[in-house]
Amino acid sequence: MSCYIKHMKDFLNDLEIPLETKQERKNADLAIRKVIGKTKNDKCNMVWLEVKVWLQDEDMKQKLADDLKLEEISS
Repeated sequence: MSCYIKHMKDFLNDLEIPLETKQERKNADLAIRKVIGKTKNDKCNMVWLEVKVWLQDEDMKQKLADDLKLEEISS
C-alpha cells in the first residue's frame, strides 16, 4: 500500500473507491497523483505532503473528491 493511502481510507471509502486489492490501491494512488499534479516517479512522502495540503483546504478537498470521482479507478 502506498505510504499515504492508509491515511486516506475514510476519505476514499466515502467516495466508494475500492482499496481491497493491491491493484485497486495502486490505481487510487495513480489517480490521486494525477489530480494533484504529481507523477508516479514522485516519492510517496512528497505526494503525501501535497495531499495533506489539499485535504486541509475545503475547496481543494472538494476538487480532489470531484476529480477522483471522474477518474476511472478500477482493477
